[in-house]
Amino acid sequence: MRKTMVAGALLITCAGALSAQRPPRPARPLVVTAQNLNAASRGSQSQAVLPGDVLKYQLRFTNQNPGDVRGVVFTNPVPAGLRYVDGSADADRQDVTVEYSADGGKTFAATPMVTEVVDGKRVQRPAAPEQYTHVRWTVQGSLAPGATVTAEFRAELPK
Repeated sequence: MRKTMVAGALLITCAGALSAQRPPRPARPLVVTAQNLNAASRGSQSQAVLPGDVLKYQLRFTNQNPGDVRGVVFTNPVPAGLRYVDGSADADRQDVTVEYSADGGKTFAATPMVTEVVDGKRVQRPAAPEQYTHVRWTVQGSLAPGATVTAEFRAELPK
């Protein structure tokens, strides 16, 4: 039986009014959590991830600035060894667009394309969800002081 510990990295960017006079707050503006959705059904509190397990990654950003922020973007890789679960990326706001990368985060699209050689010719086709390497959420509107936005996706450890 294979057990895997899962970790991921995250990039978030935003633009807005930042106060140079105010010291940074001790609370973290971005909190990322991962939950093994299958562990409870096994009656396990273990952090080990077993083949077939599905993990839910949740990213929550809180605007801790005194003014609105615009241009909030979450970019999260699909952790190594896991596969993105098709259709699982979501956000709690209607003004969030979700895009995917199938090339290690170099390019993003709602439907990323991959190039392959067929009969000696290079052709592009839509990437299969299990080929996605990154998920990106872009907030189109602004976030008021204290406002939050939550995004999530699921990934599975193949059997």
